[in-house]
This record gives sequence, structure tokens and C-alpha cells, in this order.
Amino acid sequence: MKHFYFILTLWILWGCQSEERFEQVEELTSISSQSEISDLLLRLTQNPTAFDDFVDGSNAISLEFPFEVNLNSGSDFIISDFSDYETLIDEISNQTTSYTLSITFPTEISFSNYETLIVESESEYNSVINTTLGSSEINCLEFEFPINAKIFDAQNSLTDNRTLQNKAQSHNLIQSLKVNSGFYELNYPITIEIEGVESSLLSNTDLISAIENLDQSCFNPSLLNTESRLEDFIAFVSDGVFQITSFIDEDDEDLTTSYQDYRFTFNTNNSISIEDINSGESFSGTWEAEIDDGEFIFDLNFEDDNDELDELDEDWVVSAFGNPDAIVLFDEDNDIDRSLLTFEKL
Repeated sequence: MKHFYFILTLWILWGCQSEERFEQVEELTSISSQSEISDLLLRLTQNPTAFDDFVDGSNAISLEFPFEVNLNSGSDFIISDFSDYETLIDEISNQTTSYTLSITFPTEISFSNYETLIVESESEYNSVINTTLGSSEINCLEFEFPINAKIFDAQNSLTDNRTLQNKAQSHNLIQSLKVNSGFYELNYPITIEIEGVESSLLSNTDLISAIENLDQSCFNPSLLNTESRLEDFIAFVSDGVFQITSFIDEDDEDLTTSYQDYRFTFNTNNSISIEDINSGESFSGTWEAEIDDGEFIFDLNFEDDNDELDELDEDWVVSAFGNPDAIVLFDEDNDIDRSLLTFEKL
């Protein structure tokens, strides 16, 4: 598990401040909305979206009960609660080749911030998936609510006192503070529960320690076995020729047309063969798929001096694959302005 570092920044304030509007940020309780601990809290309190990736093809959204899916153009499954997933997973596990799940529309989806949307068609659904940032949730740790918090602006002026009643309120408070680089203080002690065992946190340091000590399976969880998904991905990506059907960089620039003539073959020896079908040029690279700290990583490295391919030289997080023929990726190293890349099998 990656080691989490938490850096506390103390601001020195000058000038007169009303006692009712100002309190100095305390070292053990204050949190910057831009800090890594805030990102961890967002992952802990978000609406779960990763557990059903094998159905909806994206960790950016989840499907709301009830919904219906079709497996391999054959059996229909109505999922009304979590127990219904078991039958679907059993059927998927019995498949000897890659499977295709088709969602019946209209259907309701929800996002990491708990907002919901009725999606009327597959084209609308794909548009939402391609324009919504993926998430990497953390579970296993549950907070006992309510939790009291003090809200500060970027100048450390106390602006509000909040009583947070649930995860949704906590998640959206931190998201709103990020916009203006605000600060907040949690009122410790806070009671948490991990695998049925309650404990009391007295500071941010205790909170970070509790997160660091979570089991690997608590990070970006899925109802399907992770190692099994990795094996399925390797089998999928190393069979066939792919082209890039979408590439949006971190500046929100659409670069897809720059790659329309490239064809990619991910060989079983972990090499990549690339052909420019317009110029006839050939290029090479290497690929690797792995589970790294709970995230599904597709590492691409290109060996030739080519500006377009250099843009793809990255550790990509796999958001979805094989449903039916695409690989949807986002940039692992940028939590805010992420590049989005989609390969599709020809």
C-alpha cells in the first residue's frame, strides 16, 4: 500500500479579526481541502461506484436498483438488490471466454457525489461514461455520524459550523471547499468501525493510520475477484488489433484524430507492435498489466522517438474493458485534470 504523507500548513494571520469570525487552525485537527487526507476522505465517503464495474464498465458511476442486464445476448438478469449479483457472478464465472453484458435502457445511474440521472439510451450512457471522471473508492472503514466540523476560508477565517449526518454530506462538503481552497476541522474524538470493531480517533494522525492499515481489498473494491479480472484483461488485450477511438488530454483537448491511423497489437510477450497504416511506418513498445495498491494498472512504454506515442507513455488506470470491445483508461498520476484514453478492438 502506498504510504500516505500528510503535510499540515499553518497560516500566519496579520491584522484584526473578529473573535466570532476567526479561529487559528490547529495542527492536529485542521485539514486543507487540497491535501492528500482530503482526497482519502473523499474516497472513504463517496457513493460506491467500483463494486459493479464488471456490469456497468466504469468506476465513475454505479447502476441503481432495480436494473436489467443481458448476458451474451442470451439470459436476462434483473438486479433488485445485492443478493441478485450472486447469480449473475456465478454465470459470468462459468464463461470460458470473455463475456458481454448489455444494459437495458432506460436505467438510473448514480455518481460518486450521490447525484443520480436517468439514462435513456446506450449512446447517452456512453457519452456520460466518457465524460465523467473515474473514481477510486475506499471502503471497510465506517464513520459513526453525526460528525461536527468547523469550516474556514483560505485566509483561515471561521465561516461556518457544520453537523455532518452522513457520508454524502461529508463528501460534498469537502468537494465544495476544494473550489476555494478552504480548510476544515473535524471535531475529535470520532468513532469508526472496521470489520465490526469500533475504535476512537483522536486526531488526523489517527485517521491516516487507520486508513493505511486497511486491508488491500478495501481499496477500489469490486464484487468480482480482482486477480480474475486481471487474467481476463490480459487475455483480452493480447488478442487482436486495437485502435484509439478517444483521447482527451489533461487540458481537455481532443487529440483523437492524431491517432486515427495507428494500429496497436499488444503481444503475449509484453511487447507492443504499432503500425501507421497511412505512412507505413512501424514502432514498438512494451506493456504490463498489474494490480498496484488496489488499482488496476495498464503500463504503456514506447521506445521510438514519436511525439504522438510519447503522449501515451503512462501508467494508466483501467476503468473498464471488454464490454464489448473497448479498453477505457484514465491517467493515474493526476487526480483533477485526468487524461482519458479509449482503445477499441478492430
